[in-house]
Amino acid sequence: MGRAVHALGAGTDLVLRALIIQGIWIAGTLAGGIVLGWAPATLAAVDAAARARRGEPITLRGAARVWREQWLRAQLVLGLPALLLLPSLTALLATGVPLAVRVLAGIGALLVLAVLLHVPAIELRYRLRARDVLGRASALALAQAPMTLVLAAALALWGGILAAVPGLVPFLGAAVPLLAAEHLVGRSIDRNEELLATAGDSPGPAAATPRPEAAPRPVPAPRPRQAGHPTAARRTTPA
Repeated sequence: MGRAVHALGAGTDLVLRALIIQGIWIAGTLAGGIVLGWAPATLAAVDAAARARRGEPITLRGAARVWREQWLRAQLVLGLPALLLLPSLTALLATGVPLAVRVLAGIGALLVLAVLLHVPAIELRYRLRARDVLGRASALALAQAPMTLVLAAALALWGGILAAVPGLVPFLGAAVPLLAAEHLVGRSIDRNEELLATAGDSPGPAAATPRPEAAPRPVPAPRPRQAGHPTAARRTTPA
């Protein structure tokens, strides 16, 4: 009985967390006019999910701060790479496309989406150049291919559930994939710290550390004169 109550409580907490994450994502998306809002909203939602997993409270002020600070970089590291989904989505939505092409397009879209879901955790945890984030996300996805396939399968399963129950979309549509990605990608990063540490350091203070000045070179001490040197034993004459 105790285990059932504990499992019920954990499930309730997870659903409430997902509803909060969904609310943050929707609010951030609408704040940026959808097109320019979904990328920073995704980073803010993933940051909130990571804080909740660590036992920290989720605050709207904190989510808004992440949204503002990451707005520009979110367009570069997440908004532009998301255009890679357009060919697959076009093939899926076009009429008269053979079934085999649709299947391949669907698989391609899932894999690209799984790679893109690696971006928020890397962007929030490491200081990298914007042009390097997608490359590191792809390298991490390949290094942890089984975990990436699990994430892709979870996305496909969730997509099927949403297709069967469309009423879940406004409440949990984005939150479930973001929570799953935060958990799985976080484990992948923990197993491949050296892969990302070569490209950037963990986030720290934003202020730049000044370069230390070179220390003055020490002046060598005078060497003692050897016995027998002409000036080693110079005689002194009284004044």
